[in-house]
Amino acid sequence: MEKHILPPDDIRCSIFKGMENRIFQAGVVFTQPAVVAGLIESENEASSLGLEVRSQVREGMSVLAGQAVLTLTGPALALAVAEDRVLGWIGKASGVATAARSFREMLPGRIRVVCGGWKKLPLAWRQNLRRAAAVGGMATRILDEPFIYLDKNYIRMFGGISGTLQAVAALPGEKVIQLRGEWGDITDEAAQAVINGAAVLMVDTGRVEDVTRVAGYLRGSGWRQRVRLAFSGGITREDLPAIAELDVDIIDIGRSVLDAPLADLRFEVLGPA
Repeated sequence: MEKHILPPDDIRCSIFKGMENRIFQAGVVFTQPAVVAGLIESENEASSLGLEVRSQVREGMSVLAGQAVLTLTGPALALAVAEDRVLGWIGKASGVATAARSFREMLPGRIRVVCGGWKKLPLAWRQNLRRAAAVGGMATRILDEPFIYLDKNYIRMFGGISGTLQAVAALPGEKVIQLRGEWGDITDEAAQAVINGAAVLMVDTGRVEDVTRVAGYLRGSGWRQRVRLAFSGGITREDLPAIAELDVDIIDIGRSVLDAPLADLRFEVLGPA
């Protein structure tokens, strides 16, 4: 018996009335090259509609235009609803994964490429798009080990770089602190951060000249090997050639990856099952 998947006043219930026992097969197909992501959510969505789901790819695979992703089998009404509900999970996540793969490949292996912006997404999207960035080859945390991230607002509330780091000095985890030049010259902020035990200095201005100055200052002071240097702030694809040459350990790219366009898909009913 077909599941009740729509309110009875939905026009599709009338359109497909009497077809409850007719079973069809449909395919979901990429129309462009992509890195596959979002399969878990799309398969769960299709299963919730009472459809039989067969996956023909796995997350993280690079696929070509025309390659099938899923085959769905079930009643006409369920397939009509699936066209609305299944493609979006794969399309958005695969767009993010494709962008993440491209960004990762444009930067040298010595640089840890991170997408931390998923934390700013609506809660319902976070797991899906965080995993999409990961299957595309980007880390989703600044460090693998436990850390405390001290951003501009923490620093403002504690009254500066030194006060912030001193306030958390006894807490476990590496200390990662943002430098933005709000408390004097950005190289002075870097000095305060190193002296007070920061493990990662995050130059969060988006200006290459700032991170270049901080890197030069740390080397000139004999401190470069004591800390990891990170850079973020509106980084785009056009910035990557210059960033590849920087003396940095970590690059955090958020919006340019998470705002990637949908990977285009088509949903095709193939005929009776």
